[in-house]
Amino acid sequence: MRPSTILLTLLTVVSGVATVVLAVLVGPGDEPGFVQVLRLGGLVTVGFGGALVITVTNRRRRDRLRAETEADPDTVFVEAHARDWSAAELQTWSAGLPVRFPCDLGFDRDGMTARTRRGGHRVLVATAREVLGFDVFDEPTPLGSTSRWGIAIHLAPRAAGPATLHLWLIDGQPNQDEYAMRRTIARIETALGR
Repeated sequence: MRPSTILLTLLTVVSGVATVVLAVLVGPGDEPGFVQVLRLGGLVTVGFGGALVITVTNRRRRDRLRAETEADPDTVFVEAHARDWSAAELQTWSAGLPVRFPCDLGFDRDGMTARTRRGGHRVLVATAREVLGFDVFDEPTPLGSTSRWGIAIHLAPRAAGPATLHLWLIDGQPNQDEYAMRRTIARIETALGR
């Protein structure tokens, strides 16, 4: 385990135990104090527990992408999550393409492939020639204080015409901001041989 995981685990357990001990010391006889201890202690415990889950999930994602890159060093791997209409954009461009999001996208000189996490099944989404270019896009978060950043992949015309596939991409970088998306685009273009 890494130090941050150990620290968050320890803080979660300590805050949970402290909540129980304080609740016993206050006792149910002092109802307002008892409820206040449970609320505050529960909130702190859930906060540390949530941070632990997020940290472990992000670390596992980075480790998975790193392992895939080590197994295939000429390929750039990213984790792709769909926007509300990403699947429709892909189906319009190529009907019947069996890609389900979230998935790991691999970019190399052959093009763009989607890989399932279980079993590693590969699906060729687009050849390198069909991937015309990339743009960065953003969308305000629900509170509107920040933006969520993603990548728009421009695909060459097929039967239904050209398409732009908008995806939320996550790679090994901790921040998913505009700068990180532009760095990801540069890595993808290098892998595609551009």
